Amino acid sequence: MNEDRWLPPDYTLADGNHIRSLYVRGTKWQLYTTAEDGYALAVPDEMYDHWLTLEWVEAGLFETAESDGKKVHVLSSRAGSQIASMAYGPYPHQRSQALSFVKALRRSLDRMGRIDLDDAIYVERFSLVLSTAREGTGRLSVDQAAGRYLTGGLDVPLSSVSLVLRYAPYLTESDVDHFIDRLRLSRDEGAAGILGGGSAEQAAPLAPGERHPRKSGAFSLPGRPALERFFQEEIIEIIDREEEYRRMGVGFPGGTVLYGPPGCGKTYAVRQLTDYLGWPVYYIDSGSIGSKYVHETSRKIGEIFDQAAENAPAVIVIDELEAFLSSRESSLGSREIHLEEVAEFLRKIPQAQEKRVLVFGMTNLVEAVDKAILRRGRIDHMIEVGMPSEEEIMSLLESLTANIPKEDDLPLEQLSREMRGRPISDISFLVRDAARRTVRSGKDRIGAEALMEALKALPPKDRKERRIGFGMN
Repeated sequence: MNEDRWLPPDYTLADGNHIRSLYVRGTKWQLYTTAEDGYALAVPDEMYDHWLTLEWVEAGLFETAESDGKKVHVLSSRAGSQIASMAYGPYPHQRSQALSFVKALRRSLDRMGRIDLDDAIYVERFSLVLSTAREGTGRLSVDQAAGRYLTGGLDVPLSSVSLVLRYAPYLTESDVDHFIDRLRLSRDEGAAGILGGGSAEQAAPLAPGERHPRKSGAFSLPGRPALERFFQEEIIEIIDREEEYRRMGVGFPGGTVLYGPPGCGKTYAVRQLTDYLGWPVYYIDSGSIGSKYVHETSRKIGEIFDQAAENAPAVIVIDELEAFLSSRESSLGSREIHLEEVAEFLRKIPQAQEKRVLVFGMTNLVEAVDKAILRRGRIDHMIEVGMPSEEEIMSLLESLTANIPKEDDLPLEQLSREMRGRPISDISFLVRDAARRTVRSGKDRIGAEALMEALKALPPKDRKERRIGFGMN
């Protein structure tokens, strides 16, 4: 591959970026990583002129580079701004990246009509998905292309919500439903299980109002023993022996707030619990119910609580709690709207407990949450969730690789050291990416080489992700 690269290592671009390595190439493009933890897309005259003619890009945004007599047009990005092949990545592993991509795909479809997505390039900077085919067959549908990109290259359509949630654990069900609506697709309610078959034990969360059977055996949260113990003792135990506890004056579990830095695994932990219980889950987040109009947001909040109560026992998950329940003194929005939202939560959370609805709130900024909400009787537990330790990462890696074909003596201890300080989503993404690389290389077992290649493909630990739309957990 190195013999055919158009730009040599350490090539300096006009914007100051330095070419590092060839990430992946197509017939009419090459994608490089840069020393600044960004990406650089190189295309020949033919491809560049084609995009200019269609007015997909503007003149002057690409720079002209020449090496060994080969002239190409190059667009580079800094860390945190994606340039990616739809077929080969780099794939998203944070919710903000996924949302940015879906916005770009919708914008591109509106602007260009039908796009050949088989070998398309996504450029976050332009918020566009660029086709590299002049007259492509267009055999890959929007549903297939979006699902493949968001799940790390697997042939999973976006409409198969349960499969997307299984292979893109950084997303929530409300995220996927929002993406389906945005791309004007229809949800496939019949999709379930895993690729190649599966059992009810592995079923992903169902649609609101539906439930699946409780998983057999004890609840397990690999990599987070303290949080596993809390869920078991303070929630599952009380649910399983509800009448006994009620006679002793202990009611249904009250609200719980999980707080900690982005990527610490708050959403992951709650999803594991709800999947274990098999109860319907209802999500409240700024992307799905936020409104600038007085009364509208509080009305939607009330409707979700009412739906959960009708289908109890059920779970409500409030993402980015501070977006709705920030301190009234620090609120940046309309004071009238803010007060009404807080008041609606103050009414609904105690009622939810009475109607056997579990309420979980998640926040990165617990100090910004209105103290009235955090009082006992509304929120029973405030649980800090830190970044996973080396031992916790090791436990999670062992769990993720337990039931897949693998070689002996995988370097899990080394990976645990290297992954320390990374978000939970990076750990699951690492194993999934290694599995994808294994299949594409024609092998039938994950080995050390695939895992280490997947590790190298992850962004640096200190890379800052752009916050787009709503928070990352």
